[in-house]
Amino acid sequence: MDYKEAVAWLENRNIPLGEFTLDNIKALLEIFNKPQDKLKIIHITGTNGKGSVASFITGALIENNYSVGKFTSPYITNIREEIEVNREVISEEDFAKLASEVRKEVEELDKKEIFVSGFEILTSIAYIYFARENLDFAVMEVGMGGRVDATNVMKKSIPVFCHIALDHANILGDSLEKIAREKGGIIKENSHVFSYPQAEEAKEELKKISKEKSSSFSDFEFDEVEIISSNEYGNKFNFRTYKDVEISLIGDHQAYNAALALMVLEYLRKDYKLGPDKIKEGLKRAENIGRTECLSRDPLIVVDGSHNLDSIEGIEKSVKKFTYNKLILGFSLLKDKDHKHILEKIERLADKIVLTEIDSDRFTDIDLLEKEFKKISNKEIFAIKDRKEAVEKTLELAGEGDMILWCGSLYLIKDIRKIILEKLN
Repeated sequence: MDYKEAVAWLENRNIPLGEFTLDNIKALLEIFNKPQDKLKIIHITGTNGKGSVASFITGALIENNYSVGKFTSPYITNIREEIEVNREVISEEDFAKLASEVRKEVEELDKKEIFVSGFEILTSIAYIYFARENLDFAVMEVGMGGRVDATNVMKKSIPVFCHIALDHANILGDSLEKIAREKGGIIKENSHVFSYPQAEEAKEELKKISKEKSSSFSDFEFDEVEIISSNEYGNKFNFRTYKDVEISLIGDHQAYNAALALMVLEYLRKDYKLGPDKIKEGLKRAENIGRTECLSRDPLIVVDGSHNLDSIEGIEKSVKKFTYNKLILGFSLLKDKDHKHILEKIERLADKIVLTEIDSDRFTDIDLLEKEFKKISNKEIFAIKDRKEAVEKTLELAGEGDMILWCGSLYLIKDIRKIILEKLN
């Protein structure tokens, strides 16, 4: 297969799934001699902040001259950006070669009615690639949940928990305790667990699982993070022994995400040479595409993959870091989200609203979305199915000094970001 054929094969690999288990991906990785067990893995889960924390940890390790693989999802530009080594995405040639190699084994497993999904295949490619590159570390972001997520196949890891909130309740559970139990499934025996400051129910569940697994548990308090400045260019903060830490990611929550990363890095300093100044430099260089990302200053255009109530509350705070006259909101939402509360939150920010549809089988019909907005808002609303036309409309509506904000889903931002960058270029 060439690269395009490999991508098409993966994206069309829709296998009917019964109960989620790790049996099938383990069967595939067994054929490749369990590459996941040859890696030093930092395993990151949570509802929001996984990509940012992964970028902070990866950046700091690279600055200290370690070789690091990073696996994240979903992608924003193209599928290869989910698999990186030392900030470089896997090449088309390597991706196609590995996909072809894996496909042969997948098709043999198909004959035995052992069906491996597209995400499991992509995860397997990442593990095989990282192991063959003989990396010092692999930073693996969980796709969803944790216990039966495709990434959760290693014997040992350093488990890291970002902020846990209610999302994917139909799959993970309808309470913070149940969701924390699912995510806590990444904790292995005798691990060192690191956590963002969680709500009490989530924290107690993670501590309980840690105890069951004979693992230590470490977290921090919000007031340990002293934010010195926070604006549209990033944050400066103090955390424990780290002073004047600068990050370019926007919003107070990113300072807390960086503090979580610092806890993990400080733990690694026991066994690895990590200089505090280089750690800080790695955090400063960290990027997270599609998360409160400013694509243009004139006109001011920001895109954000916020897609659940918790992350919408985050963008609500982040937007206040910018100076603007009116806010033109571009928006859409998947149908399995908490529409009522998300719409109420995001509507407050907007002066004018442009709705569109997401390229996903879980999209919300634009007419339904418009009706839902009109129940709670008297603001001017434009419903435009075509995403390019919707982007044009936001540009048309924005006057001098106004801000355009696109948010609602990473699947939406993937398309919108591409359209906007093409226009800007």
